[in-house]
Amino acid sequence: MRIDSEPKLSIANCYFRDLADGIQQQMYFWGQDVLSPVGNFLVKEGFERSPSKGIKGTSCYRLPWQNGHIELYGACAGWYGNGEGFTFIRPRKRCVIWLSDQITPVPGAWRNELIAKAVAKHELYEASLPFLDWLISYEKAVTARLGHSYRLLNYRDYKKVPKNKAWIAPTVALKWFECFRETPEKLVRPKKLT
Repeated sequence: MRIDSEPKLSIANCYFRDLADGIQQQMYFWGQDVLSPVGNFLVKEGFERSPSKGIKGTSCYRLPWQNGHIELYGACAGWYGNGEGFTFIRPRKRCVIWLSDQITPVPGAWRNELIAKAVAKHELYEASLPFLDWLISYEKAVTARLGHSYRLLNYRDYKKVPKNKAWIAPTVALKWFECFRETPEKLVRPKKLT
């Protein structure tokens, strides 16, 4: 039996809800990137586009990343590799550990048996790291290519969509994601950053 000498990271549940809110906002932004002024920015950043395996008329975007891959749909986003993955399921507003890297989530046909139940927070945090690495890297690429004003315009548009709850401004959001990734013990609630 292995005995861990390092204490387990403790992240409050509220921060995983904040992460889910942040990813939900980002998903709107990624949808706007498909229509960006320079063409489909997801494709320009290396994603392969294919028809969704679930909801008709939608697409799946897939990118090799850190010995696995990122998959983006309109209803879920995640990283899958090493036998499992991390998924944000938008209709459920939840971040979860996905128990397969071969069978990935299909919007509208969720495989509940592949969603880990009763997961320790440090395990969910560790599962999220490859996805967060990609998200941070991608958002920096968007800013470098399209500027801060592009994301700010996306944010203003998101705030106008009925039933959407805007999270925090994009530059502050990126700092929050970086803090969640690098120093989660220093996290503060997003509402305190606005």
